[in-house]
Amino acid sequence: MSRAIYLFRNIRTKQVVATTERSLLARPEHLRSQTQPSTYLPQPAMRPDHWTPLVVATGWATDQALSNAFALVSQRGSPLVPPTERQKREYLLMKNKDKRIADKDTTERQVAQLARSLVYVEAVRPNLVPSGEKIRLLWQDREWIAKVEEAGLKWPAWVEHGDLDLKRGNIILNPEVRSTRVAGSAN
Repeated sequence: MSRAIYLFRNIRTKQVVATTERSLLARPEHLRSQTQPSTYLPQPAMRPDHWTPLVVATGWATDQALSNAFALVSQRGSPLVPPTERQKREYLLMKNKDKRIADKDTTERQVAQLARSLVYVEAVRPNLVPSGEKIRLLWQDREWIAKVEEAGLKWPAWVEHGDLDLKRGNIILNPEVRSTRVAGSAN
């Protein structure tokens, strides 16, 4: 299995979940721990057809580097740009139903968390930075790269961007992600 962090986005609620598996069904505890449960309704059944890959971070040199990076990326992030006073007031005036819908949209927060995590890894944990190799971020929508840079965040030099090839919206076709063995592993 390739060492990668997958960020999946729900096509209905815009929630984002991070996992180290190609399928959300492999680790349902990641889904439960990262999504906000509704206090009024029972937790809906996990439907894999409602989740599509947003970005895949592949190329981690060791399992420890993958684990540490995943711990950072899976935390709840903050927006790329802090909300203005006007946006805060508008949020306070929203109906509770609309607030819950707005709170579920975590796409921007998680992309910002991914960028901040990579900068943090470079600054604080240089032993996790791959030497001589690059972490590839494979994006479903490359406009997020520019949005992060417009917000003032810089991607580390050891990160390169690519396109995520999808079939039917949620099946990943990229060969570096689909590999079944890690280079250098026995058997």
